[in-house]
Amino acid sequence: MLHRLRLGIVLLAFITPAVQAADTASIELLERMSQAAKQLNYEGVFAYQRGNAFQSIRLYHRNDNGTESERLITLNGAAREVIRNNDTVTCISPEGKQVNVSRRPLGHGFPSDLPRRLRSATPFYELTIGKEARVAGKLTKRLEIKPMDNYRYGYRLWMDEETDLLLKSELLDEHNKVLETFEFTDIHIGIDIPDSDLQAKMSGNEMILHRTEPGEMTTRDLVAFSHWKAKWLPEGFSLIAHQNRLRTNSRAHVEQRVYSDGLSSVSVFIEKKHAQHNHFDGRSHMGAVNAFGRVINAHFVTVVGEVPAITVEKIGSAIEYAGPGAP
Repeated sequence: MLHRLRLGIVLLAFITPAVQAADTASIELLERMSQAAKQLNYEGVFAYQRGNAFQSIRLYHRNDNGTESERLITLNGAAREVIRNNDTVTCISPEGKQVNVSRRPLGHGFPSDLPRRLRSATPFYELTIGKEARVAGKLTKRLEIKPMDNYRYGYRLWMDEETDLLLKSELLDEHNKVLETFEFTDIHIGIDIPDSDLQAKMSGNEMILHRTEPGEMTTRDLVAFSHWKAKWLPEGFSLIAHQNRLRTNSRAHVEQRVYSDGLSSVSVFIEKKHAQHNHFDGRSHMGAVNAFGRVINAHFVTVVGEVPAITVEKIGSAIEYAGPGAP
């Protein structure tokens, strides 16, 4: 639900020659899709499915002279409501339970940030235009996004033929199996959205946050965080964010490092080993998310990401301690 990926997505600073894999028509379609998601007024219901989990969400989106407003309401399961005004997001949980902040606050939610993420990561994916199909009663064109290697997942996207708005997306594993699906079942585009449709109707526990998009960390930023290094990363991945925190239950210090190519990302969690702590060793997975854990220099190191299992395992095996007392 309201979970994971709290940190923004990097905008890559360099375009490598591999960008030639994405033809001009595909890049232009991606640009139009990105603009449509931000600039159009639309209201509809979309479904999100991941394995046996299914979520239905109503969405209102309005652009008023450059000011974006958005409201999302869960239609099944636990009641949740999210209000967004430009980069300020308010998450409401009437149950009074703790609200976790996410870039995609309701499940994976409507992937309105997906076009921007794809645009920044095109050097590492092959983009091609596929067959037409109907989604939510509208004729759509399909965009295929295939990774250039086996270290990231691919996508299939369906955009409205008339407006280029994204109406459906599928996340594909390295064997082309569908892991997650987002799809509008009903959509109205280019309509008037009154203020009342963008105002919260629920009350309860609220959390307000401001979305940010950090870029690649500079050499100066990394000086203080140089005790751990990744000797191997997939091409295009770089360290985009870092944080230190304390576990509320054990007060144990946990370091998190986030690596991304602009679209795919992994988090590396590092925690000092204590005798009373249990920690898994080896592989684990839940749907599209894979994890790999091991013990290094008396620390638990866990790599987690929405990437293939081989990716988290290779990154986890390449993490090494480079601080005081290192061999």
